[in-house]
Amino acid sequence: MNTKIIITAFICLFFFRMKAQVNIKDNIIGSSISIESKILNDERELQIFLPDNYENSKKNYPVLYILDGQRYFLHAVSLQKSFVEFKQTPDFIIVGISKKRSDRNQNYNVDSQSYRDFIEKEVIKYVNITYRTSKKQMLFGWALGGGFVLETLISKPNLFDVYIAASPFPLKDKMSAIDSLLKANPSFNKLVYFTSGSNEGLVKGETRKLKTLITNKAPNSMNWVFKELKSEEHRSTPFTTLYHGIQRYYHYYPELQFNNLEEFSNFGGLEYVYDYYQKRASQFGFSNDLSDWTMFSITRNAIRADDFVQFESFINEFEKTQFISRIRVNRACLIAEFYLKNKNYDKSLELFTLLAEKHPNNPRPLNGLGDTYTALKKFTKASKYYKKAKDI
Repeated sequence: MNTKIIITAFICLFFFRMKAQVNIKDNIIGSSISIESKILNDERELQIFLPDNYENSKKNYPVLYILDGQRYFLHAVSLQKSFVEFKQTPDFIIVGISKKRSDRNQNYNVDSQSYRDFIEKEVIKYVNITYRTSKKQMLFGWALGGGFVLETLISKPNLFDVYIAASPFPLKDKMSAIDSLLKANPSFNKLVYFTSGSNEGLVKGETRKLKTLITNKAPNSMNWVFKELKSEEHRSTPFTTLYHGIQRYYHYYPELQFNNLEEFSNFGGLEYVYDYYQKRASQFGFSNDLSDWTMFSITRNAIRADDFVQFESFINEFEKTQFISRIRVNRACLIAEFYLKNKNYDKSLELFTLLAEKHPNNPRPLNGLGDTYTALKKFTKASKYYKKAKDI
């Protein structure tokens, strides 16, 4: 009996200790604030997400405004974190504007002008005063909210830089106004990104008509996209739309790369690459010089295709930038190894020697020197470098 009691007590103590070692913390994403709206004569909730490095920087940030924040704020945060991690966009602030389901028709349709005034004169004003914003603004909405986004485009075409509308409706009453907007603004250059699901019936029909209108009437300066999303239905379109809408706006933000030589050629080759970096510099203030990653990835495509002629053409084009001396050692070794494979021993020795001096604790350049001297039948020298590599 005493033995059973001791064992039971030991088991209880074990699980108590296990439980005591668990450290549980709330997973808090952003902050929520309540704003007293004089325009709506009501209290409304805003959800705010600031970039991870906001407190430690002095930067001004673009802002993404999310209608129906109670549904899509967390999705927007997830996208922002992924985009930033993979250097597809800059950091940006997210503002979710929450609402009760019962308010949607009133705010987005019946009395949309008051709601638009609330966003412009109270929400945006508050955000710009409270946070460091760059005044670059994006607006996203779904369904009735998507219709509100396009109505805002009509009545306030310069309020936002990007208008993203998922499954927008109703549209029939907006066609004439959009037509007039395009006629009156021959240099209109805002991004308008709208979608419908392939199974959305009335929404699909109206967005197709809007696509036809914009195709026929949009000025050349206008940046617009319509996507009919395959296998998406009404409730799923906002997630795909927000991702691709943001990605489209920041199209020229990432460092350029291609998957293979065929893709590089289809895009327009080096002419396209230099034009891309000019537009990237113009939109985001970067240098218009090609990045080291872009030059390496283009060169690597020639290596993967085993095309030494194209490889040398790229090296000759990029060599003046001295990019090889700045890229990672394994990437630079790949270039040196391709010279070796194609029996250009002078360049192989030059690069491997440079890399061995710059990275004395990395065996790959030393082995490369050993391989090059072996190919030259200078076995004593080759043995010396193999030994150095082995001793690291």
